[in-house]
Amino acid sequence: MTDEELKKIIFELEKRNEKEKAFFGFYEYGGGPDESHIKANRKGLELFATELLKVGIESENREFKKNGTESIGLNTDWLDENGEFFFDFVELTKKDKAPTEKTFPEHKETWKDKAFRVGCFGIGILLVGLIIVGLITVLNWI
Repeated sequence: MTDEELKKIIFELEKRNEKEKAFFGFYEYGGGPDESHIKANRKGLELFATELLKVGIESENREFKKNGTESIGLNTDWLDENGEFFFDFVELTKKDKAPTEKTFPEHKETWKDKAFRVGCFGIGILLVGLIIVGLITVLNWI
C-alpha cells in the first residue's frame, strides 16, 4: 500500500469520526500494567488507528542514527481523560526484530539430574519397603 493510499484512508477515517463522540482509553483491570485493556467504541478505535498510521508514514521521512530511535508525538487530546495511563509518543527505530532460533531453550540432562532421579526412586522403594515391614509387624502383634 502506498503512502498516498494510506493518507486517503486516514483522511476518510478522520472525516467520518467526530473526536467528541470517540471513546478510547487504556485501563488496568488487575494489579499492574501487565493486566491492562483498551476500552473503546468504533470511532475511538478508528481515530487511534489513524494516529498510528500517521506515525508509520512519518517514520519513512525520519533519519535514524545507527541503531538509534526517533520520537514522534501522538495527537491524543481526545482520549478518555479517565483512562489510567496514556501514550503521548511513539519511539521509532529502523531496526528489525531479531528472529530467535528456538522459542524455548533445550534442556540438557546433567549427571546431577540423573542422580536426583535415581535418589528419589531409591527413597520411594525404601519407603514402600518400610511400610510393608511396618504393616507385617503390626499384624504379627495383633
